Amino acid sequence: MKQIILTASLLVFTLVSFGQAQEGSVEYKRKLYPAAVIELPYSESVINAAMSDFLSKKGKSKISDLRGFTTYRNTDEIAKDSSNADLYFKVERKSRREKDVASISLLLISPNDDSSKENVHYLNMDQAKTYLNELSFTIESYSLENLIKEQNDEIIKAEAKLVDMASEIADLEQKKMSLEQKIMDSKKDQDNQQKELKKLKKTLAESVAKRTS
Repeated sequence: MKQIILTASLLVFTLVSFGQAQEGSVEYKRKLYPAAVIELPYSESVINAAMSDFLSKKGKSKISDLRGFTTYRNTDEIAKDSSNADLYFKVERKSRREKDVASISLLLISPNDDSSKENVHYLNMDQAKTYLNELSFTIESYSLENLIKEQNDEIIKAEAKLVDMASEIADLEQKKMSLEQKIMDSKKDQDNQQKELKKLKKTLAESVAKRTS
């Protein structure tokens, strides 16, 4: 229990040390789009899995990725509240060396393939930064739950292995006892055989003595 609490504390400290969401931008088709950006100490796979789990529970339906963007479409009728907006995320690993660090960018407007159409404005910068800051704790919680599950699975595997080892030892001990008994019986048979051989040699010697006398 203490180890789990310590792990959780370290995760919180690490998350805080990465800071809060900042103003930024994301390039799409040679055009920069305003976005809130946050860097987190988790891999792309963990972040994407956590986001998918959390947003699906919030009525967000994930649709096909749009050239590097993960889109979550609101399944309810869009309201003025930013929580009901369609969300466009871009999750990127920081570098090849830092595989467990990634950034999340949340666009303020929807990327548009048709330059003649106006981009829909869903969020302002403060709303986007707040959304990412809150999402970061959800991702932290998801990662921690996964860590606890993995540790618990390791304990279950270790316990099962220990039971198998104990069973194997008991089996070997039984085989050892059986083998020791066989050795004892073989030694007795050997002694009896030696006595029988000695008796036969004596009898032979007596017979030979009679022949020469």
